[in-house]
This record gives sequence, C-alpha cells and structure tokens, in this order.
Amino acid sequence: MKTIALWVRRYIMVYGIIMLCTFLMCLLFNPAAELPVVAFFGRIMVFALIALLSLAVYHAKEELSARAWWVRTVLHLLVLEAALLPLAHHWGFWQGGTDILVYAGFILLAKVLWHLADYSLNVRTAAQINEKIRNNRLSRNTRKD
Repeated sequence: MKTIALWVRRYIMVYGIIMLCTFLMCLLFNPAAELPVVAFFGRIMVFALIALLSLAVYHAKEELSARAWWVRTVLHLLVLEAALLPLAHHWGFWQGGTDILVYAGFILLAKVLWHLADYSLNVRTAAQINEKIRNNRLSRNTRKD
C-alpha cells in the first residue's frame, strides 16, 4: 500500500510540475492563449503518466553509484524529450523552429524541478529515519542502564 501511495504522490507531483511549467511557458511566450480545458488537462495527465513511466530508467537491483546516477539522469532526459516532444507537436503545443527549443527547455526545467522536489522529500525522509534510529539507540541504552 505504501508503494501505491508513493507512486500516486509522485504522479501528482509530476502533474503539478508540468502544470507550473505550462503556466510559465504560456505566460512568457503566449499570454493570450486560450486552452480547451478538458482536452488540455487530459493531455497533461498523459504527459505526467509518460514522465512517471520514464522513471524506469533509474531502476536498479543495487544502489546506483554517483556516476551511474548521472548517466541515468541524462538518459532519462533524453527519454523524456524523445517521448514528450513528438506528442506535444502532435497535439499542437509547439509548431516548429524555435518552439521546439523552448519546449525542450521547459522539459529540462520540469526535470530540474522534479529533482529539487524529490531531493527535498528524500532529505525529509532521511531525517525522519535518522530520528527513529537515534530514538531506538537511546531507548536501548536506557534499558541497559
């Protein structure tokens, strides 16, 4: 059950990051844009699902070394760009020329935001685990005395 909750939380986080990047992109490059709300939200839900599924490149049986993590991070960015750019073009989110560079840049921005959010969650989780370990050690030491 915890695994399902983790993936639902990740999906919501990815969806939110994509929505934030979309807002910034529209604000900076097309503030007069009008979006068909239902179709747009549905497409962003598909984007978030693809982004979440692409995290499979990080799957490993053992803990990744720093080098392996960076290699997979670059690979993940390439997978995201390869999957999302053609789909975004098909849906008319970008037309050509510099649009593709802007869209690719916002995919990169979304990935950076994901890593920042994921890092902050991992730091908080690590702090909670360390606190539990400290409490267990203290309670064991108290029982011995």
